Amino acid sequence: MKIVLLDPMKIFPEHQQELSQLGDFVTYDKAPANKEEILERVKDADVVINFWVELPTDVVKEMSSVKLIIMAASGYDWVDVDMATEKGVLIAHCPGHNAESVAEHTIGLILSASRHLRKAVNETYRGEWNSIAYQGVELKDKILGIVGYGHIGKRVGEIAENGFNMNVQHVDSGSTSEDLDNLLQTSDVISINAPLNEKTKGMINEDAFEKMKQDVVLVNTGRGAVIDESALIKAIKSGKVYAAGLDTLSQEPPEKDNPLFGFDNVIITPHTAWNTKETDYNLSEQIVKIVKAFVEGSPVHIITEQSIK
Repeated sequence: MKIVLLDPMKIFPEHQQELSQLGDFVTYDKAPANKEEILERVKDADVVINFWVELPTDVVKEMSSVKLIIMAASGYDWVDVDMATEKGVLIAHCPGHNAESVAEHTIGLILSASRHLRKAVNETYRGEWNSIAYQGVELKDKILGIVGYGHIGKRVGEIAENGFNMNVQHVDSGSTSEDLDNLLQTSDVISINAPLNEKTKGMINEDAFEKMKQDVVLVNTGRGAVIDESALIKAIKSGKVYAAGLDTLSQEPPEKDNPLFGFDNVIITPHTAWNTKETDYNLSEQIVKIVKAFVEGSPVHIITEQSIK
C-alpha cells in the first residue's frame, strides 16, 4: 500500500507514524508544478491525499493505480468527480474537521458586517475618530437564514440561537425551491454555508436578491461561486444589501480591481475561515481514520455523488 501526500499540509508526528504503519507513506515539501509532476508523484500510489492541487479530467484519467483520493477539505470541487467515478476511483472528503472554526468566523463576519467594523477600523487607523458615524444593527431577535445545513451550518445556527437569541431557519440539499424562496424573503441575515455543485452554483443571483428583505446582511463562508457576484454588486449599490461579509470569492485570488473592494460596507477575508490550530489537528487525525478505514475495507466519508451510486 503506497500512500502519497500530493502537496504540503501539516500531518502531526503521531499521525505520520500511524500512516507509515498503514503503508509506504510519501510526502513532498512543495506543491507539484504541473500535470507531469502530479502524475509522477502518484505513480504506483494506492491512496492520494490532496490538499489544494487541482485534479481536472486529464489528470484523473491518467492515474493508473490510484484507488482512493482523499480531498483534505470539506469541499471537493477541484477534482473531477465524474472521471474518478468512471475509473472506479473513490473520493473521500473531510467533513466537520473545520466546522467550529468556520462557524466562529461566520459569526465574526456577521458581527463585522452588521456593525460596519471594516469602515470603522480603517478610518480610525487613518486618524478619524467619530463615535456616531458607524451605526449598526443588533442581532438579537433577528431572523438568520442558513443556506447549507451540514456540520458548519448547524454550528452557525447553534451559536446564533444560543449566543444572540436569533431565530434560525435553514435550507439544505433536500429543501424545495419554495423553501429557499421563503428563507430569502423572511431572513434579516443570510449565511451561505453550502458546497459548490451544479445545483448551488450561482443560486444567489439577481432573482434571489430581489426576493430578499431590504437591508439584508449577507455572509458567505461556503464557496464564492454560490453567489453571482455581479448580482451582489448590483444589490449593494441599490441598498438592498445592507452589508456583506465574504470569506470566499468566485475567483481566488481576486483581481486587484474587483469592484467588491470598493464598498465600505463589505468586509472580505482571504478564504481563512478554516485556518486555526485546532482545524489542522482535526484534519490530520481525520485523514488517518479515512486511510485506516479504507485499508480495512470499510471506506468512510465517501462523497455523496459516489455513495449513492
